[in-house]
Order: sequence, then structure tokens, then C-alpha cells
Amino acid sequence: MLLRARLVITDGRPSRPPRRPPSRLTSAVLLLAACLALWASVPNVGQAVRAATAHGAPGTFTVLGLECVSHPGHESCLWSGRFDAADGSPGRTGVTLYGSGREGFEVDRSVAAVDIGHGDRVYPPSGSREWIGTALLLVTGYGLFLLFAKRHLMPPPARSGPRGERPSGPTALPGDARSPDHRPPARIPARAGAPTRR
Repeated sequence: MLLRARLVITDGRPSRPPRRPPSRLTSAVLLLAACLALWASVPNVGQAVRAATAHGAPGTFTVLGLECVSHPGHESCLWSGRFDAADGSPGRTGVTLYGSGREGFEVDRSVAAVDIGHGDRVYPPSGSREWIGTALLLVTGYGLFLLFAKRHLMPPPARSGPRGERPSGPTALPGDARSPDHRPPARIPARAGAPTRR
């Protein structure tokens, strides 16, 4: 069985096939992933900035115990204790110190800390690197949203010539030796009495 391919020629060039519409499943996945990434990152931008710059109420963190969470092949530990603000406000217990780890602390030891309003967590005066994860989620969400908008809202690119230039004016057809600006040579009048060629 022979298959016949239909080729449409426009201005001497074969036309490109029409662009296929975007897949609904792929578009739905892109939109869902973008919404989840933005939902997880946008509300935490302010907290991430305060934690990175250690902007909050200064005070003292007193170590009372160690809290550890075990994962397959990994263990995460933070020291918990009491935070006393420098302004004399009532202290809070049951808070953890970000980045404390298992080593370097002991019970009843007091260190400087900053309360940024996180709730049950205080931070060292040097700040933290939690903003990196928030920034990655924010960039990923906006990137996926822009990709979704490009697939559905932006018009398809205009067709152009081989070098990106649109054809203008008439074009010579194949097999025609004359160009569009070709003019026939002017005829020279014959002299009187001269033989005429036939």
C-alpha cells in the first residue's frame, strides 16, 4: 500500500505542519505543580527573610534536653529548652534552637538566640539558611506557571523564510529564466535599404 504525502508550497517553500494543541494532562500537571510550589513558598517569604537576617527579639536560650527524629539512614536532632527575651517578657519553654545539632551543647547551657515569631523555634544571631529552600520553591512555581501561560496564552510564532525574513513582492517561479524586474531589450530600427533577416 502506497502512502501519498501532500505537500503544499507557498512562495516556493513547503509550508510547516500546524502545531499540535498542548496536552490537557500535561497542562493540568504543570498548573497543579505551580500552585503547590507557590502555596508552600509565598506565605513563608517573610519568615525566611527574618530567619536569614536574624531579625526579631533578642534573648537567651537555655538548653534543657535533646529531641531527635530518626529517618531511614539519617537522624535529625535539635536541642529544646527555654527562651528568655532580653526585654524582660515572660520566658517560654518547649522551644527548639535551629541548627543546634547533637554536638556542641549540653544541658543547662545558655546561648544567645533571637525570636523571629516562628512559634516554637528560635534562631542563632548569625541567622539561618532556610531561605534557600523557600527561594527554590518560589522560582520553581513561577517558572512552571510561566510555562503553562506560554503553552495556552501566547500565540504561535509567525511563519518566516529560511533566514527569518518574510517574503515580500513577487517571486520567480522555478523554470522561468526571467526575473520579476526583467525587461526585454529595446529594438533597433533597421536602416533603409538594408537587407532584412527572416
